[in-house]
Amino acid sequence: MNTEKPMKAAQFAEHQLLSAIIEGRFKPGTILPGERTLAGMIGVTRPTLRETLQKMARDGWISIRHGKSTQVKDYMTEGGMGILATMARFGEHLPLGFVEHFLSVRCVVLPPVSRMAVEHHPVELENLLAQGGRLPDGPMAYTEYDWTLQLTMASLSGNPFFRIILNDFDGLYRKMGEGYFASDEARALSKAYYAELKALVAQRDGDAVERRVSRVMNDALELWKRLKKEER
Repeated sequence: MNTEKPMKAAQFAEHQLLSAIIEGRFKPGTILPGERTLAGMIGVTRPTLRETLQKMARDGWISIRHGKSTQVKDYMTEGGMGILATMARFGEHLPLGFVEHFLSVRCVVLPPVSRMAVEHHPVELENLLAQGGRLPDGPMAYTEYDWTLQLTMASLSGNPFFRIILNDFDGLYRKMGEGYFASDEARALSKAYYAELKALVAQRDGDAVERRVSRVMNDALELWKRLKKEER
């Protein structure tokens, strides 16, 4: 039984247009068809389409200029966090390399975040890491715990922006995580990491924690690339 709620008309129109943009059917610079034609292509009314286009313009996907045609923007150079959050929801249509780019950014962001978490709330972090040695050996359990650890580090860092940024990638990480942690090698890598990190947090060694997190983030990125290459 399909328990998903049906999309409202505006949501459906947005999904159709964003899928076309992210898949490359409407490339940056493309002039969109007129309202009447586009509404007919999608199967919605013109008022619904107009509402959708206005929202997409506010989010940075398209440019609406009075008296001129609506144009798809170069969202990869002009977009902000709202663009990334939307793209992360469209996991089935992500541009080539999107996940690798996300993991590369994580290599830069999460290590200093982990050091800040140790400096501000070491006990809370240590308690969470104590659970890392008792995980059921399966991809879902590792995905849930690993993402919880990253979100907790961000929350404990003292800067709420880090948690807000990561929240946008929740769905994407859970989906890619289950594929990643299906690998025995990935689970072994993370299990060793959790144990070593717990010991370093217990020592209150923020610099060593930052280095260890940096190493595992880079190791995970390289393993992800290799796993994807082996799938092809």
